[in-house]
Amino acid sequence: MKQLLLMVSLLSLGACSSISQQECQLGDWFAIGKTDAQQGIAASQFRSYQKECARHGHNSDFQAYQQGHAEGAIEFCQYDQGLLWGQQGKSYNSICSGALEAEFKLGYQRGRSWYSAKVALENLQQVFAQNTETIAELEQRIDANTDALSAAQSAQQKQQLSTENKSLRQQLGELQRSQGQLQRDLQQAELNFSLLQKQEGL
Repeated sequence: MKQLLLMVSLLSLGACSSISQQECQLGDWFAIGKTDAQQGIAASQFRSYQKECARHGHNSDFQAYQQGHAEGAIEFCQYDQGLLWGQQGKSYNSICSGALEAEFKLGYQRGRSWYSAKVALENLQQVFAQNTETIAELEQRIDANTDALSAAQSAQQKQQLSTENKSLRQQLGELQRSQGQLQRDLQQAELNFSLLQKQEGL
C-alpha cells in the first residue's frame, strides 16, 4: 500500500518531461504510460524515460508503458478533452488516432474556434483601447495649442502652433475614422465570441 501511495504521489507531482530515480526504481511502467496519455503526452516520451532510468541503473519496460498509454489514451481522446485542448490554444494532439480521433478532433476544432475568436476579440479590444487613449491625447494637445495660440505674441509662434494643430487634427481625423471601423469589428467579434460561448454552454 505504501509503495502504491508513493507511486501515485510521484506521478501527480512529477512533470512528465522527466522521471525520478524513485519512479525508475518502482518501475510501474503501466501506470506511468497511462498517466502520460491522460495528460496528452505522446508515447515517444518513453525514450527520454529510458535514458534517465538507464543513467540511474534501472531497466524500463516499453511494453507495459505502451499498454498503459493505450488505456490512458482512451480516457484522454474524448470530446470534452479535445474541447479543453483547443480552448487552451494548444497544437492538435497526435496521440488520438484511428477510432479514438473523431470525438477528440470534433471537440478540438470547436475549442480552437473558441480560442481564435477569443484572441481576435482581445486583440481588437486592445487596439480600440490604445486608439481611444491616443485620441484623447491628441485632443488635449490640440486644446493646449489652441490656448497657446490665443496667447501667442509673435507671428512665428502663431504659425508654428497653427501648423502643429493642422497636423494633429489630420492625425485625429484618421484615428477617429479608424476607430469607427474598429468599433464595428469589435461588435462583430463580441457577437461571434458570444455565439461560440452559448454553443458550448460556457
